[in-house]
Amino acid sequence: MEALRILWMNWRCIRHPLAGGAEVYTHEIAKRLARQGHEIILITSRPKGLPEQEVIDGYKVIRTGGKYTVYLKAKKIYKELKENGWKPDIIIDEVNTIPFMTPLYTEESVVMLIHQLCRECWKYAVHPLAYPLGWWLEKTLHKPYIKAAKQGKVKAVITVSESTKKDLIMLGYPEEKIHIVPNGINPEKYLACKEYSRDKQDLIVYIGRITPYKRIEDILQAWKQVEQKYPTAKLVIAGRPDKKYLEKLKKQARKLGLKRVEFKTNITHHQKLELLGHAKALIYTSIREGWGQTIMEAALCNTPTIAYNIPGLKDAINHLQTGTLIPPGKTTLLAKTILKTLNTTLDPLDLEETIQEYTWDNSTKLFIETIIEVIKR
Repeated sequence: MEALRILWMNWRCIRHPLAGGAEVYTHEIAKRLARQGHEIILITSRPKGLPEQEVIDGYKVIRTGGKYTVYLKAKKIYKELKENGWKPDIIIDEVNTIPFMTPLYTEESVVMLIHQLCRECWKYAVHPLAYPLGWWLEKTLHKPYIKAAKQGKVKAVITVSESTKKDLIMLGYPEEKIHIVPNGINPEKYLACKEYSRDKQDLIVYIGRITPYKRIEDILQAWKQVEQKYPTAKLVIAGRPDKKYLEKLKKQARKLGLKRVEFKTNITHHQKLELLGHAKALIYTSIREGWGQTIMEAALCNTPTIAYNIPGLKDAINHLQTGTLIPPGKTTLLAKTILKTLNTTLDPLDLEETIQEYTWDNSTKLFIETIIEVIKR
């Protein structure tokens, strides 16, 4: 395979203090491509305390600008690289609501990478009255990409799930340009789960970002019914918090009179494994997700997921067959499903074939095959 020069743009890198699932995806694939001999430069924002440039696992990171200015400054870095003789073979424009608008100023072909649309999340990110404006703005920002995809400038659109693919087709992207390259997982990082999962407890967990669009208040509302009927059950809500939202949740828990709810922030990987291993279920009540990464992790810990039937989560659970989907907002049904799980002896989850498919090595293979295919056109 001929080595490629890949210029990748994403608003955050793996070392960013707010790095999430999109950044894990970028990092896991970029470092594997670097091992294969491809030269990768990632242009990203520069938070306080991180250097302007560094090499992470074989790929180069150039940091510039902040949360919003990175999009303008990335254009400047692109031009400087070209002036200094570094010419990319392909550009990866990773869109996290705000795109880099590369089709408007780059000479090279573009591959778009998008994990999910914000869409309903605008209701939780801005004032409810501003929601229509947010969704209109998001759709408007996609128009240059849709036009470029139809004209051939955007060679491919990579996404992580069938749900997001359908959303992109709805926006107007040509279906034949959309390729699904799902998230992967590193099974060796979850070996400790096997030991913890031998000691299942009356524990239910939520693990993820503690932010409004996750709708954790629904979990607390359902938990009031669980506490009344299952006196030994405990709920742990763990993750990186939006401080204002966390305080709102704690206030709600006090108002509901909940006695067996614990909030944990910024947990370590080992703590995450321990919680997932001991838990009888993972709970997810988001408004929308790109993919259910934590669902995959929970499955490796022999822990099923109870989730709302929404884009992203339904893809992960359908593929993994490791959980229960319920209609969004049905907190009474959510409580009943939790109680049923607490009262059930869990059978071992059969993941052998699934994990072989959903690894970062396999995702990287699909990713680079897509890029090579479009370059040859």
